[in-house]
Amino acid sequence: MKLEYTFLHIDSSDALVEHFESRFGKLLKFELKPMDVQVVFSMERHECMVDVNILEGRRKFKASGVSNDFYRSVDMVVNKLLRQMSKERRKLRDHKNADASHNGKLNRLQPDLAPDYVRPALRKAS
Repeated sequence: MKLEYTFLHIDSSDALVEHFESRFGKLLKFELKPMDVQVVFSMERHECMVDVNILEGRRKFKASGVSNDFYRSVDMVVNKLLRQMSKERRKLRDHKNADASHNGKLNRLQPDLAPDYVRPALRKAS
């Protein structure tokens, strides 16, 4: 795992980097392959922004957080990445699983329903 930190319009802060790495530890449970992580801390007017790009094989995850505090922005970004990665894991787990698909869920809820609309047969023009 390669972490790159960029600070725009602010001085670099070891405390901010340590806070990000401690929060980023939550994402390591997804057992990602070797990945590149780019973290950008920037300040525009009174807004503290944190942008994170994660490149892992063919998958890409991107999140950004804006607030009046860098620590809150880091927490927002990690929560967004956590949601994205869990959704990706769910997609991989349920891929081509008939019971987990949308139609499979509908059939389990109401198995005896018949379609209420039958498409009429097309007539050929003479």
